Amino acid sequence: MVTLAWHVKPLTELLSHRGHFPHSLLIHGPQGIGKVEFSYSLVQSLLCLAPVNHLSCQQCVACHWVAQRQHPDLMILNIEGNVTLEEDAAEDKAKDKKSTTINVDAVRDLGPFLTVGAQRNGYKIVLIEQADALNINAANALLKALEEPPPNVLFVLVADQLKRLLPTILSRCQKLALRAPNAKESCEYLKIPELEALSLLAVYGTPLNSKRALEQGVEKLRHSYLTLLTTPQVQLTELSVLAQKIPLEYWLDWTHKWCNDLISQYFLQKRFFHIDVAVNLPTVEKVIIFDLLAWEKQLKQAKRSLRHPLVPKLLIESLLIPWLSLNRSLYLNP
Repeated sequence: MVTLAWHVKPLTELLSHRGHFPHSLLIHGPQGIGKVEFSYSLVQSLLCLAPVNHLSCQQCVACHWVAQRQHPDLMILNIEGNVTLEEDAAEDKAKDKKSTTINVDAVRDLGPFLTVGAQRNGYKIVLIEQADALNINAANALLKALEEPPPNVLFVLVADQLKRLLPTILSRCQKLALRAPNAKESCEYLKIPELEALSLLAVYGTPLNSKRALEQGVEKLRHSYLTLLTTPQVQLTELSVLAQKIPLEYWLDWTHKWCNDLISQYFLQKRFFHIDVAVNLPTVEKVIIFDLLAWEKQLKQAKRSLRHPLVPKLLIESLLIPWLSLNRSLYLNP
């Protein structure tokens, strides 16, 4: 389990205080920066039988057990009900919207694990990969465990959004904020030419998200979609057919960012997201700006509703209809 380059320093600093660890640690930061990967590197280092400079040796039996998610002193909770890394968890959520929370039964099942001593005479660790996905009953059940933690038990919570956690849980955890990687670190991670890497980062935000888009093969659809989107007098059916070939999460994000690019082009004469796509950029000064802002509001609201059951075709077409009118205003009235 290789530690991400931008995590080595904070992980080493954290582990240098292993003799004074809190009973609960909350790791937080933007989605896609590798918080879950950081957490597994932390867990592996704490359970390692022969750490090197505070970090895991990657060779002992304990390190192999953690890498296989089979260490007897490690319990993992996540919304999928199994063990995944942050990249894989994001991919699974894009495919399956049925599991969106961690329920109270999963937390209650920790009981036997917490009451039995560590088998390797060290820490027993509970890792909650998406602590901000705990439903209210699960959060209250966890709070009881945090209030009276058994000796040598460490709770590691990972969250994108602290505001979704109970204030009482926040008050019982030591917080560690992880930063996003800088441009150099991101380019080195992606292992592609710098200009290409920077273009991907403009769209997807982080190197982990960019890598996932490349590995899933969806990135190659982005250029085709935006080219069709900006074709004068494009038809709804044609757009809808192509859009339905794209995972809904990606399609909505790309479309929302294209809308924001048009708005920024209107006010600032600059695009911030799809900077690499050679499309027929309209004379944005002629756009009906209030219609464009209304469309942006619709797209933003749709992104907030992605966790709920949706009929993709209906959603896609309902959000494309406003664009058809804008398309005609932009491209047919020079």
